[in-house]
Amino acid sequence: MPMPVVETASLPSVSLPAVEDSDAVGKKVRRHRKYVFTAQIDQRIREIYLSHPNAKTRPGIRQLAEQVGIPHWALKKRARELGLARTKEKPWSEAELTILARYAWMSDEHIRLKLKASGYVRTVTGIHMKLRRMRFKSDPNFYSGKGLVDALGIDSHVVTRWIKAGHLRAQLRGTARSEQQGGDIYLIREKDVRRFILEHPTEIDLRKVDQLWFLDLITNGFVRSA
Repeated sequence: MPMPVVETASLPSVSLPAVEDSDAVGKKVRRHRKYVFTAQIDQRIREIYLSHPNAKTRPGIRQLAEQVGIPHWALKKRARELGLARTKEKPWSEAELTILARYAWMSDEHIRLKLKASGYVRTVTGIHMKLRRMRFKSDPNFYSGKGLVDALGIDSHVVTRWIKAGHLRAQLRGTARSEQQGGDIYLIREKDVRRFILEHPTEIDLRKVDQLWFLDLITNGFVRSA
């Protein structure tokens, strides 16, 4: 028996959606997906970066990525946002320093806007760090005893006690200040402050220190933003 002939022209046409390239889809998901970083995740990122400040690679990041289900590249990006990834700090120009000194009484955000209005781009963190350095260090190579007292949030007698006990290295500036004027001024190198804190961590009350300045000091500039 002859088979019936089916005319293909009479069949309805079916329009199928175009299949996107899997790589393109992956890139699109990567570009648009947002990841939620909890305080616990941020803390783990800090611990990984601060425990290996000089490392070029940090295996702990990939391990954390597997634990929390967030890609390692997203965790590294978060580290940069937290100011943990090392970046080269651009030198501050004289014009920027003038603006900084003029508006030092303002909030860091307002100073950022003042700089931006003059054509300079600095982050709030970078501005904060620079202001703290300018306040605590009368000389770019040394902290004064008073500057260190302000930075650590302690009494001046405590710093003097550390110095006289031989725990904190310092040198006298060589001024002619009398005992009635408070005596000569101590000058303390930044590396000696760092060494003291690492050797005598229990002497420091972390609730009183300026946190960004403290992290910048301990990590030798790794927590720094331009």
